[in-house]
Amino acid sequence: MQALLSRAVLTGSLLTAGTVQAAIDTHAFTLGAVPTYPYADITLLSDTATRATFALDGLAQGLRSDVDSTGEAWATADTPWQNFYDITVRDGYRITGMTVTGTFHGALAGHADNDIGVAFLAWAPGSEPVWSSPADAAGLNGERGWSIGTGPTSLDGTVVLGFLASASSYAASTWQPDAGTWLGSSAQIGARDLVLSIEVAPVPEPQAWLMLLVGTAVAGAWRAHVSAARNGARR
Repeated sequence: MQALLSRAVLTGSLLTAGTVQAAIDTHAFTLGAVPTYPYADITLLSDTATRATFALDGLAQGLRSDVDSTGEAWATADTPWQNFYDITVRDGYRITGMTVTGTFHGALAGHADNDIGVAFLAWAPGSEPVWSSPADAAGLNGERGWSIGTGPTSLDGTVVLGFLASASSYAASTWQPDAGTWLGSSAQIGARDLVLSIEVAPVPEPQAWLMLLVGTAVAGAWRAHVSAARNGARR
C-alpha cells in the first residue's frame, strides 16, 4: 500500500466523525454512514442470528484510479480514501468480529504500474482501536480476491468503523519522433464486490448467568450422587 495514508491520520479523524446518515437497522445494532465523507453508500444484504452483511457500494465506487498517458510524457492519479460508519449496538448484544471481503481488479498496458490497499478499524470511545489485517496489491494485471478481519472482539455501546484505503496508477509514454507525438501507456486499478460482515452474539442477562451457574452446580451434584451410588452398588 505505497500510497496509503498513515494510521495516525485515520485515528485522529475518528474524533471528527459526525452524525449518522441513512441508518440501517439490524436485530443487534444500527449502522449508518457519516455524511462528511463521500461515497458512503451501504446496502444490507442479510441479517441472521449471528451475522449481518453489507455491500460497501460507496467504497467500491470511489476506490479506483485510471490513467492514460497518450499525447503526454506521463500520467499519474492517486485516490486516497477515508470513510467512517457509526455503529450503535443494542442492549443485550456485542460485536464479536468483523471481516471485509472483496476483489481487486487491474489492467496495465505499456510502461505502467498500479497500487491499491485497504484496511479498517473498529473503535469504541475510551478504548484502543482494533485494526484489521491489510489487503493490498501492486502491478496488478487481472483480478485478486482477498479477505481481511479484526479477529475476535467484544464491542458494545457505540463503535466507530473506519476505512483507510488508497488506489494509484502511473503510465509513461514513449516519444515517437517520426510522428512527433507521445505513444501512450495506460493503467487502471479498483475494487469490487466489497462485503462487510459483522459477527454478533447475545450477552446473557445476569439472571441467566445465575441460572446457568445454579444449573451447572445441580448437574454436578447429581452426577456425583449417581457416581457414589453406583460405586456403592458394586461393593
